[in-house]
Amino acid sequence: MRERGLTGRAIWAPLAAAALSGLVVGALARLLMRGIKLAIGGPTDISPAGTAIIIVAFGVLALPAAVTATARPMIMHAGRWVTALVVGLQTARTGLGDAKTILLADDSQLTTISVLIVGFGAIVVAHGLLAQSLTRRFRALPAARAERTPAARPA
Repeated sequence: MRERGLTGRAIWAPLAAAALSGLVVGALARLLMRGIKLAIGGPTDISPAGTAIIIVAFGVLALPAAVTATARPMIMHAGRWVTALVVGLQTARTGLGDAKTILLADDSQLTTISVLIVGFGAIVVAHGLLAQSLTRRFRALPAARAERTPAARPA
């Protein structure tokens, strides 16, 4: 019975960690996207469906890092950097879709835009690290004890 609990934890811990890190990093990414829109003077409306899609995408993209959290160091680092690479490419494709607008922005806006883009880079790198850290924490949680109920005595 103990092996089943460890196997379950080995499966559910990375999934829960990926979902939680996707929630945190996806929400931060959404705020940074809104910040860039505010900086360039674009429309700042945020749709709940768009936010949900971003959070789910970040959760799915955290899986390589979360699954390799307890592997050998080389595999663990590779999983983290695969997550950073894929998230970085997707963020660059979608987050900087307004490149023409950013390039034509006033000089007074460039500092703010640059800081926000560096923020994107920071959360992209931190995404894999957060997923792996959460996976290790979830796997280290103590197992819940099953309550014993007194067995009914045969009459």
